[in-house]
Amino acid sequence: MKQILTILLIILSLSSKGQHVPTYDSLGNVTYYTEDTIHLPYSVAKKIAKELVGCDSTKAILELTKEQLTLTEQKVTLKDSVIAQHIKKGEIYEDRIKNEQLKFDMQGKWVDQLRKQNKKLKVKLLFTKITLSAIIGGLTYLYITK
Repeated sequence: MKQILTILLIILSLSSKGQHVPTYDSLGNVTYYTEDTIHLPYSVAKKIAKELVGCDSTKAILELTKEQLTLTEQKVTLKDSVIAQHIKKGEIYEDRIKNEQLKFDMQGKWVDQLRKQNKKLKVKLLFTKITLSAIIGGLTYLYITK
């Protein structure tokens, strides 16, 4: 790219002939006028070429920077989606833990109810045993005494 710009500038600076541009007069005849050309010293043309090359490289760097920025944005988007998925997983695990805790609480309530029922049944059994023992004892006493 540098070589092409240098060659073009050298050709432009060396060409001293005027350019002929066709124009038409009021009768429609073609007339040629010579335009002025600008002659640049070699040092100035060299500085201009260097600036053009620098500008081209700056544009290329800008394009690369834009590409890198889009890739970085895509990377950030992917990382954000991964983080969001992990947050959802954490929420699901927390829900599972809450559900398990609720299950254990319900089982604890059932166990308490069963203990109460068990105590009532034991008291009824004891009352029944005592009553039956008294009845059997009374009948035995009546049987023996008669």
